Amino acid sequence: MNKYSDKLVFTICSINYLAQALTLGHSLEKTNPGVAFRIYLVDSLFGRENIKEKIPFTLIEIQDVPIFDFDEMCLRYNQIELNTSVKPFIFDYILKSEPLINQILYLDPDIMVFHPLDDLFLKLGKYNIILTPHILTPSNACPHVPSERSFLGTGIFNLGFICLRRSNTVECFLAWWKDRMVDQGYCKEEEQLFFDQKWINYVPAFFDGVHIEKGRGYNMASWNLHERIIREIDSKYVVNDIEPLVFYHFSGYSISTPEKISRHTTFTFELRPDLKNIVSNYHHNLLTNNEYFFKTFSYYFGQYKRDIMRINALKGSSPFMKILRRVKYKLQTYKIARHNSFVNNINI
Repeated sequence: MNKYSDKLVFTICSINYLAQALTLGHSLEKTNPGVAFRIYLVDSLFGRENIKEKIPFTLIEIQDVPIFDFDEMCLRYNQIELNTSVKPFIFDYILKSEPLINQILYLDPDIMVFHPLDDLFLKLGKYNIILTPHILTPSNACPHVPSERSFLGTGIFNLGFICLRRSNTVECFLAWWKDRMVDQGYCKEEEQLFFDQKWINYVPAFFDGVHIEKGRGYNMASWNLHERIIREIDSKYVVNDIEPLVFYHFSGYSISTPEKISRHTTFTFELRPDLKNIVSNYHHNLLTNNEYFFKTFSYYFGQYKRDIMRINALKGSSPFMKILRRVKYKLQTYKIARHNSFVNNINI
């Protein structure tokens, strides 16, 4: 029996980020053979089904995940907000519809895995939720990384990573999180909102069995470079000469500016030569996985949102009232159908 049969790793992205998702998937395949990996696509392949031919992993369109009020979320949120707001719904649906899966690990698409994840899965045998803070030591003394104050606005924990196990506590957590993501998943720092991330500040206080992972090999990224240096030893990355690099988060990296480590840091390769190889390797992987090809595709729900707004703007004109009623009827029918599908799947 596959020792990973009850475990799943997934990511979420739109078509324009599929090169990153493929890079993540291949790195996981290499370091954790046997661990199931999925990509949930917050986009549509309608009219561009040939994209699937380039995806060697399980790809699930978000329309196939029953999310009540999903149509309203599409109208409410921009692309990044929608990608992050559906996260708890995907977790919840997997746990409710796939009883054999007991441990789920989410990773942002712009992450690469460099080491087995066995230790995380082992900890999930004890804890309900595993989180990683953005930083583990004060950062104000380093001018090249975000200040401590910045994380008061964006969240203590980075939601590019979260681990959950099947439990009553996690069921309650997901119900709480979903309720907030329906209409409070905006990026509006003036309203103390930052996508799905800021809400997670409450998790250690509200829920039991929460583990804050402080290993520096987890979620190394541009915002914590002041406390972590990597070195290659026998073709393996080691952090601070102590622990293996489990996964690196390339948030803020752009293939169009390969001379920059990330937009989240002013560190340069001259100041941080230890990062040159790992970033160069990531750049190569993005090219290999068709970054420029996937970036040419427009975001489906962006056009969907513009079409609905255009119709609403014309609704005062009687010739368009009939069209508007037809669209609203279709949306309501779609909404009811998705809800019924959700209920049926739970009852299976």
